[in-house]
Amino acid sequence: MNIIFVVYHPFECHLYKHVAEMLQPKNNVFFALLEKENIEQQILEKYGFNYYKIGNNATSRTKKIINIPFIIFRLLRIAYKFKTDYIISGTSPFTAIVAKLLRIPCFGFTDTETAKFNNRLAFPLFDVIFTPDCFYEKVPAKKHIPFKGYLDFAYLHPKVFSPQIDVLKKLNLSKDSKIVLMRFSALKAMHDFGLKSIGNENKDVVLHYINEIEKYANVFISTTEHNIGPEFKKYELNIESYEYIHLLAFCSLYIGEGTTTASEAGVLGVPWINIQKTTRGYLIDQEENYDLGFRTDNIDLAFKTAIEWIKRDDLAEVWKKKREKLLNDKINLSAFLFWFIENYPESREIMRVNPNYQDNFK
Repeated sequence: MNIIFVVYHPFECHLYKHVAEMLQPKNNVFFALLEKENIEQQILEKYGFNYYKIGNNATSRTKKIINIPFIIFRLLRIAYKFKTDYIISGTSPFTAIVAKLLRIPCFGFTDTETAKFNNRLAFPLFDVIFTPDCFYEKVPAKKHIPFKGYLDFAYLHPKVFSPQIDVLKKLNLSKDSKIVLMRFSALKAMHDFGLKSIGNENKDVVLHYINEIEKYANVFISTTEHNIGPEFKKYELNIESYEYIHLLAFCSLYIGEGTTTASEAGVLGVPWINIQKTTRGYLIDQEENYDLGFRTDNIDLAFKTAIEWIKRDDLAEVWKKKREKLLNDKINLSAFLFWFIENYPESREIMRVNPNYQDNFK
């Protein structure tokens, strides 16, 4: 089979990595990417995948709309040339339109309930839609495959991920170092329009709390997506993009606006504090059912809690136990997806009749 994975966000490079590697021995796998933050290409090259760039992710709504026909045309051309059997991506209407034009099965992923515009356009066009089972928006029942876990489990489940300590050596740190990672979002996705970065709006407050946290831990700010100013230059994280997730695994705490990083932290057993007004089903699940972190748009509450947590000597051990409970309930998503793709369409019928079949992939 010829299979194309379409990448619209850097984390999707990780999302598809292991299932793509599992498929490669018997199938031809190719990546099409819409570049964002200038790091997707770097990650795919590090992983050794063949890819084709179909465009850049525009920052304004007008540019995004203008880009639509060009992205669809480029993806259509490469999918036709590749004689594609399956096309797999986030629930983007671009992918779905191309799949319909070429009459090939199209599998989509989403965990973002606030992406209402994309979801409304794309859901009717996809053949299969995968979501975490805590996804709270309505999905067409005949297409819906809810799985036990979050998208992060495709690349952070312990059966597929082992953190590499080399990233700590690069930063002159050790496994015993306390590390606080921060990330402030650019908020330029379609589902972010109308939102403002709390980091931008409260720079003095953020800097004050960083000075307090520094008394107990090393502080780093990820600026690949959004640079919040020269006053934070000394905290800028300077590592390769593929090393980011390895550093997060060794962190003592994550605090910021990035919801994906918060979820990744929880899966890795790292305490998180998400400073956001919007909600995500996967963060609600982690907060309410596993007590791995919490969400708030109160910046003072967020940072005061961060200081309380980072002072604790038992923080890592307590969160390790919370993570064990999480892992007991969730599946190895890459193994499940490999089975599903290899056995489609029979796998879809199996999941409809017996949704708990996925427990075989824990």
